[in-house]
Amino acid sequence: MNNINFEIQKLNKFGNEVFGDNTNFEKWLNSKSIALGNVVPKSFLKTFEGIQLVKDELGRIEQGIIS
Repeated sequence: MNNINFEIQKLNKFGNEVFGDNTNFEKWLNSKSIALGNVVPKSFLKTFEGIQLVKDELGRIEQGIIS
């Protein structure tokens, strides 16, 4: 397994924790995010930097920080 896939697996685990289940996390991943420049978060999952952006936004959501 390459490193990007491993990072995506970790991101999925975190996203499921933040949203409570995979359905809600997938819905968020496929919806435009104002905090991410009105772009669908899933589109960032091609690079390590993009994965980190999504992870950071999930962290803000987890903490209740609206950005």
